[in-house]
Amino acid sequence: MENMRMVAMVSLCVLWVLLVVLGTHAITITVKEEDLGDQEAHKQFVEAKVDALGRSLPLLHNLTSSCSCDKLLLSSLGPATTFQPKVMGIYTMSHTSYNQHPSYRQNYGADYRLYWLPSSGWLVGDKRGATTGYVHNPDTIQTCPYLIPSGWLYYSSVHGVWYQDTTLVLRCMQRTGD
Repeated sequence: MENMRMVAMVSLCVLWVLLVVLGTHAITITVKEEDLGDQEAHKQFVEAKVDALGRSLPLLHNLTSSCSCDKLLLSSLGPATTFQPKVMGIYTMSHTSYNQHPSYRQNYGADYRLYWLPSSGWLVGDKRGATTGYVHNPDTIQTCPYLIPSGWLYYSSVHGVWYQDTTLVLRCMQRTGD
């Protein structure tokens, strides 16, 4: 098993050198878990890329590594505070991603989660993966939720509909390493 892992790692290094030397096109290399022998080794070598100018990009150790914010603040000065007061507050980045995006957890009160769903965007709900929630942004493109400048919605259980609150924002409070 150790030999297979070593062969896979050497092969990946050779491919990396080829990417750097020949790198005029973007190339993605995916290493399967069974090629490396264990899940942790697989996570460390998710993919290697070279940009359009041939510059090598570092291996991604975690798909959420581009989101450098560990703590987020969800707040509002408008109606979202009245209709969804418990979801307001600080969210901390989870140790695991969800749908290849960062996910966050409110570590007090009702323990809400902020996560990304491919078909509907960002959602604050009771548990990761739930399709119902309390705060939502339909942006399905942005990898980091705190970079979405507007468009956040809150759910009114009184009216049974989603409303936009232009003062509802999600902001970075603490970057990785701060």
